[in-house]
Amino acid sequence: MMRLRNIISVLLGFSSIGLLSSIFAKFQGAIYPSSLLMFNQSEFCPNYMIQLAIKILCVWISCIFGGIITSSVGGKSRELLVVGFSILLVVAWLWLSIIHPVTFWILLILGVLPSVFLGGRIVKYINSR
Repeated sequence: MMRLRNIISVLLGFSSIGLLSSIFAKFQGAIYPSSLLMFNQSEFCPNYMIQLAIKILCVWISCIFGGIITSSVGGKSRELLVVGFSILLVVAWLWLSIIHPVTFWILLILGVLPSVFLGGRIVKYINSR
């Protein structure tokens, strides 16, 4: 059974990933307005590939910060797993909603859990010093 502190760490980690991902997407949309339309097209130009790579990095960075927040509040490996799999469920739902491009979604999914756990390791490293 999860204690209240662990539940709060999961909620804060999940929420921070969602918030940071939204903020990054908003900034990217303001700088590159075409990045908001690229998921509606089945063919991509090289500029879109750069935009997709930026989107992937932004989500991975958000996951790292989510892992940092989860671990800072008191979450351990189990809570990091819950946060990571919750984000994976959201990504899977988005993938079903927006099919193109498959490689983007696969790369995004492959990086979510390692990024969340990297955030947890960063906190562990900082606390050990």
